[in-house]
Amino acid sequence: MHLFTGIARAFQLIFTVVVLGLSVSLARDQVVGKVPAQTGYASFAGALGVLVSLVGIVALFVDSLSGIITWALDAFASVALLVGGIIYAVALKGVNCSKPDEHAWDNVLISGGCKKYKGDKYCYTYGMHGSSGVKSHCISAEADTAFMFLGFLACLAALVVGFLSRRS
Repeated sequence: MHLFTGIARAFQLIFTVVVLGLSVSLARDQVVGKVPAQTGYASFAGALGVLVSLVGIVALFVDSLSGIITWALDAFASVALLVGGIIYAVALKGVNCSKPDEHAWDNVLISGGCKKYKGDKYCYTYGMHGSSGVKSHCISAEADTAFMFLGFLACLAALVVGFLSRRS
């Protein structure tokens, strides 16, 4: 059963490292104004998932950590990643990354920040990089959303496998 737990932990680690990397990358590209709260939360959820997966990997070798401690951590990370995925999905509002339009370049997760100048709105991602920058940020935000949901499933799998292995 340790094999299945190890596999679940490996996927948990991979998915949450991707979430953390994408979220930090999107945050770094926020030039105008503050980093959106959604992006900050996604970074938190990714970092939490990485930490929990590392604790879970250590728990494979240290029996005193396995059990209620890893179950609680996995449950907390699962909820954090699920909430992050939902928040991102709602914030993206059905933006189409294959054909970015004004809804994409003006989106809080994609724009890099916007400001008004003489009645017109200018957004960093579109203004500095054109439609290719918008498309790149859009794809990153969509991937971040998908990996948060995958991280949630991996945490849930680690929780279930850990619980079942402890009972047997």
